[in-house]
Amino acid sequence: MKRWLIAAGALVLIGGALTTFAATGGGKLNVATPGMVVEIEVRGRVAPVPPNREVPLPAGEYKVKRIKLHAKGVDAKGRPTIWRIECTKPLGKLATIEVTDGQTTTVEGGEPITVKTPVGISKKGAVKTVSVGIQFFGKAGEYYRPVVYRGRSLVPAPKIQIVGESRKPVSTGTFEYG
Repeated sequence: MKRWLIAAGALVLIGGALTTFAATGGGKLNVATPGMVVEIEVRGRVAPVPPNREVPLPAGEYKVKRIKLHAKGVDAKGRPTIWRIECTKPLGKLATIEVTDGQTTTVEGGEPITVKTPVGISKKGAVKTVSVGIQFFGKAGEYYRPVVYRGRSLVPAPKIQIVGESRKPVSTGTFEYG
């Protein structure tokens, strides 16, 4: 009896969702970039849209909240792992996604990644400071933060060493995330 009630309840929920979808008209959203998960806002909640699947949605415009770009690789010890970078803002051409009634909207981002390294020089009194940044942009203009995750863990910031003309270290430091 319990199983029958659970099954009936599930059918009612699915039927209600399909009826709502059919009543509002809808289309499909397809994330065509392998490894890219697009998180959109649907009715006040964030919903992840996985890659290479057509996800039915009511027709309308959706705000993108975040993009996660995953890639398989190996860690320093040669073990397989998943690497991830994230994009929150600016999202470039992916800031909003329009889903059209009866159509499949396909979005692409990620590769090729363009890397920019802005350099700044500031001077306070006799002290000159050189700052070197790093920026990652996907093909739709989306900006990926220079923060890397291995699995669910944040990868430590890379170290830098400045070498003088004599090839001896002049200064060392660690990049700062942010």
